[in-house]
Amino acid sequence: MKTLLHIVVYIFILMGLSGCNSDVFVEDFQPSVSDVTLEGNGDSVTIRFKSSNWDLLRVYDYYDNSSLYYSVYDKDGNIVSQNQSPVLEGLGKIVCDDIIYKDKMVDFAIERTHPREVKITVNENMYSSLFQFCVTVSNEYETKKIYVSITPSDRYIFDRITYSLDAYSYTDKQIEERKSIVVNNRGDESIVTNYIFPFKDEHRQIQFTSNNPEAFNLLADSKPEVEIPSIVDGHLVMNGELARYASDMQQLPLPFPDTEKEAVTTPPKTSQRITLLLEYEWFETNFTLYAVHPKTKKEKVITGTLQSKMPKGYFIKSEKLNN
Repeated sequence: MKTLLHIVVYIFILMGLSGCNSDVFVEDFQPSVSDVTLEGNGDSVTIRFKSSNWDLLRVYDYYDNSSLYYSVYDKDGNIVSQNQSPVLEGLGKIVCDDIIYKDKMVDFAIERTHPREVKITVNENMYSSLFQFCVTVSNEYETKKIYVSITPSDRYIFDRITYSLDAYSYTDKQIEERKSIVVNNRGDESIVTNYIFPFKDEHRQIQFTSNNPEAFNLLADSKPEVEIPSIVDGHLVMNGELARYASDMQQLPLPFPDTEKEAVTTPPKTSQRITLLLEYEWFETNFTLYAVHPKTKKEKVITGTLQSKMPKGYFIKSEKLNN
């Protein structure tokens, strides 16, 4: 009986030693930092690990933003994948491409050139707030996390803007009802005269739009004055007209006075509805804006569309009403 008891105790001792040995051989690969903030004007950090006992590196950004894509490269510079959920196995690098929009907003890379080091390099963050993401490294036993924040970059300086003058959408007869009044002339002899001012309180309306939600937050001067095209004899031309580069609808003066008027008479014992209809000229064209970073001199290209709507004529319609 004692022999059996000794055997059982010996087995438990071996099991305990085995458990201790498994802990001993699982190396800790704790990173040197777990939270880091980098400047958006160009910054980098090298993070060192206690061991190389990990295989996978992943990146998770904090934005539900389908524009953010990543390219994964192996240690020889060959591209491995392009997607929204990058995974690097072994040595190599992950580059944030932001490829859905041509107007790239954030630019950084995460590179593992040494089994115990990861280098994060930032070129810029053109968002108006912190860009945040998480780097995770893991093996089959555990995962370590590194939280990264990138501050906004310095704003760009406006350089120039161009338009697609040969490729645009155009409508020269867009009719809209603007005002309507009813006149009741109950007199027996007198004529009632009403004066209609067709262009009073009317403006040329223009608006810049872009698929990039940050397209209007990139410049140091938030609303610079830029030249815009106009329609002349059915053609889109540049003739010195100016507007603000901004996302809000803008109202510009018309090329004819708002004091222009037309008299409409209502005979005696007559009721009529007088309606003002304006004829608009409308066009839409693509724009490309170029800006330069004040420090790095890097050029930024922003694309979008410009819409313009301007009154070009009017009609006055009179309809007699039954008394």
